[in-house]
Amino acid sequence: MSDSSYLPDLAGGMVAGASFTDDAVAEAAIGLLADSGVRPQDITVIASDPARAERLAADRAWYPGKGERGLSKLVRRFTGALPREVRRRYGPHLTAGRVVIIAAAGGQPADTLAALFARARGESIEQWWQPPTSLFAPPELAGPF
Repeated sequence: MSDSSYLPDLAGGMVAGASFTDDAVAEAAIGLLADSGVRPQDITVIASDPARAERLAADRAWYPGKGERGLSKLVRRFTGALPREVRRRYGPHLTAGRVVIIAAAGGQPADTLAALFARARGESIEQWWQPPTSLFAPPELAGPF
């Protein structure tokens, strides 16, 4: 039985996000989420530098563009391809060089995720309904990482 992301393909789902100024604090937040039972495919790391997001996510989280190759990777690089809600909420943070972590409310409710972000010293902590998006692992890739 495969495990898939909480965000259904047609409906979307609740998410919580936060901004982090320091990579070490962002890594600690990812660890705190993982220790609280949030699955790697339900955590996404976004940074203005894709290599930075990849390094922070490692095998404990997802990042936009993970596993993409060829033309789709090139398109993502030039378009950014972040959902409008994420750009609206965290665009200035990303431009300022911060790291944004977003977690889908699967095993934990969004307010619990927000509390975990606060405990991890996240800033601009928000919760919202996220329509279907490519922020999280696609269902065919979801499962134990």
